[in-house]
Amino acid sequence: MKNILLFIMLFIIQNIEASFPVTEIIDNSIFYFSNGSNLGNLYAILSVVFSLFSLLFIFLFIGNGISHNGNPFPFLILSLFLILATIFFGIKAKTKGLKANKSYIGIITILLSILLIRYLIFV
Repeated sequence: MKNILLFIMLFIIQNIEASFPVTEIIDNSIFYFSNGSNLGNLYAILSVVFSLFSLLFIFLFIGNGISHNGNPFPFLILSLFLILATIFFGIKAKTKGLKANKSYIGIITILLSILLIRYLIFV
């Protein structure tokens, strides 16, 4: 009896039509980087995000260096890696056609943060 009811229910559900238009077209235009400008924006965003994370790891490096039993070297390696990634993605954004003021925001953030940290440590 359960099999018959299941068969009838599946047959009824299968024949229901939508009361609104259904289309199969999906707009994938955000995934196509024909002129490279969208990819340049992505590289600029990655540059800024990596610069902020490097600033975080620089502060963690200073904090662990001051603490008694801290090991600051993993944070130093991570911050240096993120600084290099910031510079790399800033240059890649410039080569993909983005203007210099947008593509070098991450690099400028890195330079300002290094100057800030130099001021905090040596004053």
